[in-house]
Amino acid sequence: MSNLSIFFSFLGVLFSSAMLGQNDLALQGVIDFTVPTGGSDGKAVHLIAVNDVSDLSLYGIGVANNGGGTDGQEYTFPVSSVSAGDDILVVRTLSAMEAYFTTCFGEFEHVFVDASGAISQNGDDAIELYAEGVVVEIFGDVDVDGSGQDWDYLDSWAYKVDGAWTYGGIDCSDGSTTTFDSNCPYPMCDVPDDIPGCTDELAFNYNPNATVDDGSCEAVMVGCMTSGADNYDEAANTACEDCCLFGGCTDVDALNFDDGANADDGSCIYDTGSLTNALMLQGVMDFTVPSAGSNGKAIHVVALEDVADISVFGLGVANNGGGTNGEEYTFPAISVSAGDDILVARSPVDMEAYFEGCYASFEHVLLANSSISQNGDDAIELFESGITIEVFGDVDASGTGQAWEYLDSWAFKTNGEWTYGGVNCTDEGTTTFESACVYPLCFIGGCTDPFYMEFDPYANADDGTCSTLKVWGCRYEAASNYDALANTDDGSCVVEASSCMGDLDNDGLVATPDLLYFLSVFGTNCE
Repeated sequence: MSNLSIFFSFLGVLFSSAMLGQNDLALQGVIDFTVPTGGSDGKAVHLIAVNDVSDLSLYGIGVANNGGGTDGQEYTFPVSSVSAGDDILVVRTLSAMEAYFTTCFGEFEHVFVDASGAISQNGDDAIELYAEGVVVEIFGDVDVDGSGQDWDYLDSWAYKVDGAWTYGGIDCSDGSTTTFDSNCPYPMCDVPDDIPGCTDELAFNYNPNATVDDGSCEAVMVGCMTSGADNYDEAANTACEDCCLFGGCTDVDALNFDDGANADDGSCIYDTGSLTNALMLQGVMDFTVPSAGSNGKAIHVVALEDVADISVFGLGVANNGGGTNGEEYTFPAISVSAGDDILVARSPVDMEAYFEGCYASFEHVLLANSSISQNGDDAIELFESGITIEVFGDVDASGTGQAWEYLDSWAFKTNGEWTYGGVNCTDEGTTTFESACVYPLCFIGGCTDPFYMEFDPYANADDGTCSTLKVWGCRYEAASNYDALANTDDGSCVVEASSCMGDLDNDGLVATPDLLYFLSVFGTNCE
């Protein structure tokens, strides 16, 4: 590098340093209090005006989360003027911070609320101060997660004293209701002579700063504080070490080994024959319904015997041949009877509209979670007690182009064999009956053409049995216009009057056939 380049580089450093030295606003504190209302209510950034500032909106703040680098300016101050020496606090929740600081809250000349949620530091995040879009001061390291670093301020604070950052200590505000009964009063706050709190050193909520016991001491209650554990103790305030119990099968050789269990509950299964296998897969659906999306996806199962509680059963969808994803949907704790049809649907409302009257064929319709996401090429697994008892398709293969593909269609088991509606067969029509492939549960086969003798008014799907075309005409053999080819009487018969009264069929006798003929036309309007 030439001497001239070095000279200009040196000037640049001097110029930048001079600009930083002229900042009229500076970071003073970074706050991540644990306040009684929880959440983000205890997060704030404290600044101080070094000089008068006529327009504070030239400044802003950025939070660099988890060492992921700068996120740029995320909060901009409102248009406001401040005077030299003013303390400025940017908070997430005004009421929570006012209550936590109590009498000290009045020490801040200006308090601004960040409604955008930008002030989101979690005790391990760096803070950037901006002036006219340029970073002029940084607390922490934007490229480093502060967890375990000297500047970690989790559930605590960082505060600048004589230009150097000081810290309250990790978790020092936990269990407190105000800054004064915490283990680390905020440095700008004058600690009162009498600080109420728990003065018992053996108590769970002992406050070393308290000078007056206020009767709030709580006994130490050691127990399991993990909510998902079998022995979770909601009364505990101090976590035990390795005492939480998670029941399940702990034998690695069992079919239902649970690697998350640490207490064997006797549920290990070594042979699928010991399972009930009381449910079976009956149908897999990927219908194209009018509302589109995932609303046409469902799985149909049938109960093979009475089951008092089907919550031991579940379903899984193996997407795109990527192998099993395990049980993703668990049935609710309901009872079913042998022969019951059960539909697990993403949108029961849409399925009701699509199935029309056939919807009532399902004794139970259950709302599926988002895991029931099959796209016509995905295998389906049925589980009992966490063990796979039936598989439709191949979990290790995509069904696209395979014999079991059911894209925009269905698969249905008939006499133990899977049958298919045909790819894209539901793309037309708004109901299963209007589609090219009526769902088999809804299928009532028969002749659906009224012009054929075999017409079945109850049939909803033509099964090819129409064979004899209707021929209308007079089928009364004594009529002058009798038609021997007719198979459907159209009421057109003409019978000549007889000289013998009552001989309606002109056979020379008044007998039963005449009465029957009379009765057949009785009540007819001849006009």
